[in-house]
Amino acid sequence: MDFNAPHSMGTTIIGVTYNGGVVLGADSRTSTGVYVANRASDKITQLTDNVYVCRSGSAADSQVVSDYVRYFLHQHTIQLGQPATVKVAANLVRLLSYNNKNFLETGLIVGGWDKYEGGQIYGVPLGGTIVQQPFAIGGSGSSYLYGFFDQAWKGRMTKDE
Repeated sequence: MDFNAPHSMGTTIIGVTYNGGVVLGADSRTSTGVYVANRASDKITQLTDNVYVCRSGSAADSQVVSDYVRYFLHQHTIQLGQPATVKVAANLVRLLSYNNKNFLETGLIVGGWDKYEGGQIYGVPLGGTIVQQPFAIGGSGSSYLYGFFDQAWKGRMTKDE
């Protein structure tokens, strides 16, 4: 076995809360097996002015979920006259993912800030479960980060940390 051979790590997405906000991150490569189809794709999508989603899995599936959620949140904002909360956005992602779980192959992380609860991160893995966490890691490359977070994570970090 050649341990120096290149290997595919797939997509890695992450959302982290800190004292006062949220940081979202994603790699930029889109792959099809071992073939890199696009070296500069954007896997973080804006849903509202204050809420974003990190996308992993099937690009088509995650894009259509993002598009529907963005549309529903726009309607929600018009009807209420104020921006939707992060929790509302995450629950819309969960609802679409769960109700279509037999057809979708996507894992998502919803993150953002609102005036009611501040910075928030919600993981919505394959199947449509929703979990609010101080940080969420997803995608097929996520296993490489779990060990680091087990060692380095601490609550109430500052933006600089």
